[in-house]
Amino acid sequence: MEMSVPRREPAVICPSGSLSERGSYGFKMLYRGEPREAILVRFRGNAYGYLNQCVHMPKALDCEHCHVFDETGEYIRCSMHGIIYDPVTGRCQSEICSGKSLTLLKIAERDGLIYLQDKRGRLTPNHGADS
Repeated sequence: MEMSVPRREPAVICPSGSLSERGSYGFKMLYRGEPREAILVRFRGNAYGYLNQCVHMPKALDCEHCHVFDETGEYIRCSMHGIIYDPVTGRCQSEICSGKSLTLLKIAERDGLIYLQDKRGRLTPNHGADS
C-alpha cells in the first residue's frame, strides 16, 4: 500500500499591493523550526523574499530604519553597517562579506497575492507586518 505525504498548500504572506516598488514588507515565520523574521522586497516589478538578517552581524536589515534599499534604489542595504546586497540574488556586494548571501526564500506572486512556498518554513499565526 502506497502512503501519500500530505502536501502543504502555499500560505499567503500579503496582498501584492502591500509591496510597492523598492519597498519592503516584513513578516514572521518558522524557518527550520526556529522563529525568524523575514522580508519581502520588490525590485523592477518582481517580489523576492529573504530572511531578514544581515550576513555581517545578526541584525535585521531594517533595524535602524524602515527603508531597506540604498539611496540609489539598486541595492538592499543593511541599515546598521551599510552592507549592500543584490536585490535579485541576495548576494553581498560589500567587500567585507564578499561571497556571502542573504537566505533566499521561495515565494510566488499570482492573482494579486504573494505566497510563501519554501519547504524550509511556514508562516506563524500573526505573521503580518502590522502584528
